[in-house]
Amino acid sequence: MVIIEYGKTTPRKSNWNKVWKEAVLKLPKKDTTKSWDKVAPKFDEWMKKDDYPEELVNKINVENGDTVLDIGSGNGAITIPLAKKARSVTALDVSTKMLNLLKEKAEQENIPNIKCIKKKIEDLNAEEIGQHDVVVASRSLNGIADIQPELEKINKIAQKYVYITLWGINNREFESKIARLMGRQSYDYPDYTIVLNILKDIGIHAHGEPLKSNTLNFYSNLDEALDKIEWRIGDLNEKEKVQVKEYIAKTLTKNTDASFTYSRANSKWVLIWWNKQENDSI
Repeated sequence: MVIIEYGKTTPRKSNWNKVWKEAVLKLPKKDTTKSWDKVAPKFDEWMKKDDYPEELVNKINVENGDTVLDIGSGNGAITIPLAKKARSVTALDVSTKMLNLLKEKAEQENIPNIKCIKKKIEDLNAEEIGQHDVVVASRSLNGIADIQPELEKINKIAQKYVYITLWGINNREFESKIARLMGRQSYDYPDYTIVLNILKDIGIHAHGEPLKSNTLNFYSNLDEALDKIEWRIGDLNEKEKVQVKEYIAKTLTKNTDASFTYSRANSKWVLIWWNKQENDSI
């Protein structure tokens, strides 16, 4: 496990959670439940063209007798394929509309082994949820300020493996450029390197690797690109929409099928995973 320093100075042991927390608290406040409920129908369409779920699921070691906890399950893009491999999957999410989409998909594909729970991870009780062989937290921990207790909780629940995905370095470079274009303040989420240091401090040997996917970098047309950008940086007025649309028309790469893509210098998502048995033997 290679741990990269965040910032110019290295915090003393046990201060990495504070570094993460301070960075998250600087971000704009957002009602997570309402935000995901609002975007659910569009998000479902976006994910149909996204190769992130396949890339992640291929990395997850799950056997047909395993129980899985999927934290931040969303519309089931990860839950559904895992349920086809595992004995059962518990899907946890804050959005009723996202969970409804998941249930519809499970019903359509005749998948009976998924249990849905509407709850935030911070409100999850490890003893109440019980132990699971595999715990997955796909893109669901980035906005949690006090992340160390949640990592410890996840580690307590898991019996075999834990898989979480977090922002890579310079994770919002494209959105930051657009924010500056409009005179807005730009924000970067803290990246995965801090979490690797937190895990090291609490005695967990974790592995980190970039996910080679085009997550949210593919757009069917400029209107879809505008929708995704507005969801990530906040509501735009009509003048700002015109301004952003003109900018992305020049910036994005237009493909032969009239779709658009944006290439990033770094991986947007990084997979962090650990083997509980491997850690128990250390």
